[in-house]
Amino acid sequence: MWIERLKDLNVKKKILYLIITVLICMVIGSILWICGEKNSKITVNFVDENGTKLLIKPITYTSKPWLPLFANTLNDSVPGYKLVRHNVFFNDKHQYVTLKFKAKNFDDEMDNLNRAKYIATTFQPMTVPIKNGWQADPYNLSRTYHGKKTGKDSLRIIYSDDGKDWKFLHISYPKINIRDPHITKIGNFWYIIYTKGLIRTKDFKNWERVPWAHSEYFTNKYEWAPEFVKDKYGNYKVVMSGWSRQDNDMANYISDIDVRTGKIANNWRRIQGDFSGNNIDANITYYHGRYIMFYKSYNTEKIMMSVSKKLEGPYKSKELSIDNGNKSVEAPEAVIENGKIRLYYDTYMVNSKGTTVFKGIHYIESNNVSGLKWTSPHQIKAPFVVRHFGIYKQK
Repeated sequence: MWIERLKDLNVKKKILYLIITVLICMVIGSILWICGEKNSKITVNFVDENGTKLLIKPITYTSKPWLPLFANTLNDSVPGYKLVRHNVFFNDKHQYVTLKFKAKNFDDEMDNLNRAKYIATTFQPMTVPIKNGWQADPYNLSRTYHGKKTGKDSLRIIYSDDGKDWKFLHISYPKINIRDPHITKIGNFWYIIYTKGLIRTKDFKNWERVPWAHSEYFTNKYEWAPEFVKDKYGNYKVVMSGWSRQDNDMANYISDIDVRTGKIANNWRRIQGDFSGNNIDANITYYHGRYIMFYKSYNTEKIMMSVSKKLEGPYKSKELSIDNGNKSVEAPEAVIENGKIRLYYDTYMVNSKGTTVFKGIHYIESNNVSGLKWTSPHQIKAPFVVRHFGIYKQK
């Protein structure tokens, strides 16, 4: 009996050895076959869950056919995000795919945002690369922006505790072209107004367009860089630059807004003051009984500071001397607190090829609200070239 059992055991061992040998041969054969295959490529376009681009340029990965493109490899290319689906394999052809990513830790992102002192909205051109810290504008005629001519300009939200070092909010952004955005919170809604549009959200997941019929008051619908402003009574208004049919120049205007619906009244009134004409990018703050407005004068190419006791003026202006070397400035944005001013602005120049290139947001500071003396300029720290942005102070 034991002899028969021994024979059965030997047979089973032989069968097991045979199976192992076959498997080893298959593995070795597969490895040799794969190694003999030509490299295959997958070019990936990175977008968030809403289809908004996350990277300016696609990335091409190379491997052998039939091997997987691992999720961790893809996730490393977009820190703060993770791949929505995982079944991506190389094959015998060069593949071009668009892959969606979502926030890796959405709840943590929201906690960080809610704890931050400052929240800012900006935009990132997604059709031109950043070179040596500079980024070209997709089109120099971007001021006639209607969402198509200027390429893919994506909304970006950043936050900071000190207003100098800014972090990127990793969420899925609305798939719309946005320029010159400004943010505020009214009730349970976060409102983001921008050149030619208005959106709102309660949770930074679901985005809603708020209808805004652009006014025929402005020539060719030239309306730029709208911002929210709160008057001394706590009422919200919108300030915007526009080229009026009546006055035939660029100036800054005020309109009412219905805080219940977000609807802009389009009852535009021209801000009055000792302006030289062709003024844009107004930013207004009510502070200790006065309205302090910063704007850019196109006539002098300078940032101006003006003061008034009334929101709509008359304002009295003075020119700021900002030493930015050969760089031009625009889009002033002020944070005024504790008797001090930090003034942000966008910087740009025309390079040797005649292309307008932007260096991003810089700031200067004054130890008093009179703005008599300012520090030297400093550039903010951020993970990309931050353009014309609007700040909301939470604390």
